[in-house]
Amino acid sequence: KLWQHSLVLDGLTAFKSALGQESPGSLVLCWHNRLFPLLSAFQHLNMGQRKVYALMSASRDGALLADFTEFLGMIPIRGSSSRRGSTSALELVKMLRSGHHVAITIDGPRGPAYEAKAGASLLIQMTDAPVVLLAAECENCRTLRSWDRFIIPLPFSRVKIKLDRLAFESRLKGKDQRKTIQDTIQKRLSDLTFDLHQQT
Repeated sequence: KLWQHSLVLDGLTAFKSALGQESPGSLVLCWHNRLFPLLSAFQHLNMGQRKVYALMSASRDGALLADFTEFLGMIPIRGSSSRRGSTSALELVKMLRSGHHVAITIDGPRGPAYEAKAGASLLIQMTDAPVVLLAAECENCRTLRSWDRFIIPLPFSRVKIKLDRLAFESRLKGKDQRKTIQDTIQKRLSDLTFDLHQQT
């Protein structure tokens, strides 16, 4: 936790405005490898009675990450497309409809990296929840040799938090419309991720 608090966060004011006490409960989406730097920003939120629920893999690795996010004040919901998928989806829908935030890494838990999966689009269709897209750029960091090249900012590093907001029409139902939502999320979150474009 001290490591997280040591980071210098740019863009924190906009982040608080999007997800603070006066904001509506939102579906918060990010890339899996940006999770560590973004978690540091959530510690600065004042949300009153609102909570942040985070979807975490039901795997052993997911258990470690769930423990870490819970330590930082978020509430993990365990599940993925292959394990507890329908149960966790119902829990997420319930939390969104209750006005809480729900955070999902849209290319996790197995990738491929930077490819949005359909789960978030389905939640949008089921709840009409507003969407907040989050990205992070780190000044000094370590990159793990994992499937997503997970990013860990060094202590006292500067992290730039970037966000975008989306609101989809409630009439966008059905499989074809779900793909349209998924493609929009993919493009808009990729546009936020500067160093992703540096790799291409």
